Amino acid sequence: MGLVYTGDLGTYRYGVWKMDTEQQDVGNVSPDFPVPEFKSAHRRTEFISVRRLALAMGVDPSDIDYTVSGKPLLRSLPETHISISHSRRYAAFMVSKQVYTGIDIEEFSERILRVRSRFMSEEEENKLRQLFAGQTYPAEAELIALYLHWCSKEAMYKALDIPSLDFKQDLKVDICGINGGDNSATGDNFLLGNFLKKIQGRFKAYYTPKQIRFNIDFFIREDFVLTCCSSE
Repeated sequence: MGLVYTGDLGTYRYGVWKMDTEQQDVGNVSPDFPVPEFKSAHRRTEFISVRRLALAMGVDPSDIDYTVSGKPLLRSLPETHISISHSRRYAAFMVSKQVYTGIDIEEFSERILRVRSRFMSEEEENKLRQLFAGQTYPAEAELIALYLHWCSKEAMYKALDIPSLDFKQDLKVDICGINGGDNSATGDNFLLGNFLKKIQGRFKAYYTPKQIRFNIDFFIREDFVLTCCSSE
């Protein structure tokens, strides 16, 4: 178990924690915060990992609580907003002063190719087809493009906290408008580059019923995609 990295983008801070080794010794760990009883060992691992990550980021893990809908919060800091995500081997944590705050982390799997119809709109699929048309690109390109859509919508879903939200119709993602930093590619070249590099950048996304605009910061690593969502 251990901290992978943390980052500060001004309007929010984020972190990633790898849970692998804790799977083996979590039963012998005595955390410095209360841990409820869990039937699932993995669920207990997630709970402890997120709170150790929060502690590494300067957040009191004992202060983390949840609303009735399941949205995480800090009891003593109502003006500070947090978001939590888990994958099989990673935990992610985000803290911000912005009300609309969401994070999602997903490890790569080809299963997403089979479920794309659940979250990709016809407009988004058309944009991908146009982007890839007549181009030679790595096999990972389509997979990563889909994960960017899925992770972005998951992060927006957490930020908005609207149970009946429709991923296909209510949430719109525009990865074709990517802006990058020193470690990034931009525009069309992004999806046609080497996806095993550490690539990161930002694009726009929208909650269309109320025209709420979001910035999506993404981080692509060898085995996962991380997205952080914040309103403009």
